[in-house]
Amino acid sequence: MALTIYIANNNCIELTGLTNTATEVVDTAATVTVTLKDSLDVDVVGQAWPATMSHVAAGLYRATLDDDLALVHNASYTAMVEVIGTGTEIGHWELSLRAKTRAV
Repeated sequence: MALTIYIANNNCIELTGLTNTATEVVDTAATVTVTLKDSLDVDVVGQAWPATMSHVAAGLYRATLDDDLALVHNASYTAMVEVIGTGTEIGHWELSLRAKTRAV
């Protein structure tokens, strides 16, 4: 099931509960990035990719997606999240998104 990304709005994307798999300790200093891809696996225009996701608290990382992304109503997108943990472990997540225009 795809989550909604709103056209002409800033959108937040989050990765929660990031832990070092070897030590099971919350990783607060990992390098975390996100890239938004369209259905043809092309980077979405309107923001520099990859965007850095900043550590917020207790393994929560967040990035803001710009409001001027070239999104098409009802089109599908994938947020590709890449992690290099403090122990050099590698992580990869994909989040399915569908673009919508907010209605009043």
